[in-house]
Amino acid sequence: MGKPSIRERDWLYVLTMTPGLGRQKIRKLHEMAGTFQRAVDHWRWIGEELGFSDTLMQQLDRQTNADAVTRLLEKREASRAHFLCILDEDYPDLLRHIPDQPLTLFCRGDRKLLNAPAIGVVGSRKPTPYGRASCAYLVKELAQAGLAIVSGLAYGIDGEAHQAALSAGGKTIAVLGCGLNHVYPPRHRGLYEKIESFGLLLSEYPPDTPPIPGLFPERNRIISGLSLGVVVVEAAEKSGSLITADCALEQGRDVFAIPGPIFSAMSAGPHNLLKQGAKLVTSIHDILEEWPLTVTSGGESHPANGKNGRNSALTAEESAIVEAITYEGVHVDELVQRLEPDRRKNVHQLLIRLEAKGILAALPGGYFARR
Repeated sequence: MGKPSIRERDWLYVLTMTPGLGRQKIRKLHEMAGTFQRAVDHWRWIGEELGFSDTLMQQLDRQTNADAVTRLLEKREASRAHFLCILDEDYPDLLRHIPDQPLTLFCRGDRKLLNAPAIGVVGSRKPTPYGRASCAYLVKELAQAGLAIVSGLAYGIDGEAHQAALSAGGKTIAVLGCGLNHVYPPRHRGLYEKIESFGLLLSEYPPDTPPIPGLFPERNRIISGLSLGVVVVEAAEKSGSLITADCALEQGRDVFAIPGPIFSAMSAGPHNLLKQGAKLVTSIHDILEEWPLTVTSGGESHPANGKNGRNSALTAEESAIVEAITYEGVHVDELVQRLEPDRRKNVHQLLIRLEAKGILAALPGGYFARR
């Protein structure tokens, strides 16, 4: 047929890189042809049977000629992104068995994390100080227990989860709703680069795919699919984070929820999940007791309350500050007012010291919260 002699996985790659031909159409092509090779050899007949548009047929014509295929595969080999597909033996087992599993994956970073025990952490893009603090506290413990943290690199809880995992010396996987050549949101470029160096960036979309709103809900099934379970930290009643929880339930994964203040709109999502049977989480042990065999290190060495070992060595000045700060978060000006007059000296220096020790978390807007 004038096509290069290449492997089945390469024909899947060629089809994936064809604009306008998503995974559902590729599946239909495969179902009718039996192999991706035959789908390419007979794409015109199959495309007509499936009612492909003239534009898509022209794209297929350009993409599947011998010269175009050769250029495409050469460009793939020169790319920084590693291509993985459903036909590969090292395709992650957990993803292989979910409904609508991704046919292809593009990766940058540590690919071994695809088969590591992992937990998804998702939540609001506009979390409260309490949400940020509880996320940072829990993720640190989970990362130190040997679990990779999976999230979506979005603003809010996603970013907090990735950053907390990296700060704890743990591993994290960012599942993107666009191609790997796009950093979205743009302000997370620094975090994107850290994850590429110390974790894993992952997308089912070709590297040049721009961020399109409809793609972000789709990637949620991969966040939950890679994970043993999903933790919802904060979410409004109709938050997109709850899509991930729905995906987890459909995939047979555990769903965990962190309770919050009853007057907060960000508590509605987790509280509704709890009413529906999600497991309430107040410490790492609420999660680890579900998967005792996944703890590879540190699971028993970190107290659930996060205080006993760390706070015993604090100075009197540091202890006074910690006692005046809540897990919900306190503004530095309010903190000064809460302290006795003789404890108000060097507050800013002490806050920096306590943050470095991992006792407190600095939050946007001049707030500090306990970890």
